[in-house]
Amino acid sequence: MKVRIITSIVAIIGIFPFFWLSDAVGLDHPLHYVFPLLICAIAVVCTWELLHCIGLEKNYFVATPLYLAALCFPMLARVMYQHNDAYIKVAILTVLALIIYLFGVIVFRFGKEDSGKIALMFMTSLYVIGSFSAIVILRDSIALPEAGRYLFLMPFIFSWTTDTFAYFTGRLFGKHKLIPQVSPKKTVEGSIGGMVFCVATACLYGLIVKSAFGDVAPNYIALIVGGLLASVVSQIGDLVMSAIKRQYGIKDFGIFLPGHGGLLDRFDSSIAVTVLLVIINTYYPFFTAV
Repeated sequence: MKVRIITSIVAIIGIFPFFWLSDAVGLDHPLHYVFPLLICAIAVVCTWELLHCIGLEKNYFVATPLYLAALCFPMLARVMYQHNDAYIKVAILTVLALIIYLFGVIVFRFGKEDSGKIALMFMTSLYVIGSFSAIVILRDSIALPEAGRYLFLMPFIFSWTTDTFAYFTGRLFGKHKLIPQVSPKKTVEGSIGGMVFCVATACLYGLIVKSAFGDVAPNYIALIVGGLLASVVSQIGDLVMSAIKRQYGIKDFGIFLPGHGGLLDRFDSSIAVTVLLVIINTYYPFFTAV
């Protein structure tokens, strides 16, 4: 526990400057790229951890394009932050090109490649890369730029609130196992507790933003719906990564964070939430102009 606490404190101190300087300040300003550089670095490490788990991190025929995508797409989200439609087109075309390329690898290296592993790698890597890119998209909220400083924190707040209160609720009241084959310690009661406290935290977050800053108005209905769905999705994200680790017989994805495991072990539930929040915020914004 001591190691976990020390690691958490050091990580928070190290990340804080990047979060503080996360605003989009203009393409010609050096600080414009500070925040997406951090996200790119995390995305690359998480992609490597995932490929290492599957056993493909040194298979450069299939891994190299995904390393490059992890390096480029969070940064591209910032570079193209005023052209979201164009960014989406680039992302879709890149995904299609990757599919064709990987089909070619399977065909021309027939008998040398495991198509099942490549399919799992492709699906999960795009999930990781897309989710980290969505963090930058939330921060650069085009519809209401001043809301971005609050939006990009929500995936972390919602997922970590769910994890924390699901744990404590499960310890106090848990009697029915949720999915013991994947995660033996998780309970139905803990899952429900995580959802309830996540919704409460979402409302509290909106109240704090309104009271402390007052530059945006929270949409409490959107926050309640978003908090509930985010809690469900974050738990699914956690369970999916647990299932992959169990399938490949490992405890953690890496050792980057002593006491916690790898970066992907710490962000597995958070990244599951980012795309969901982008979708909700696009059609039903969490914050509106004052």
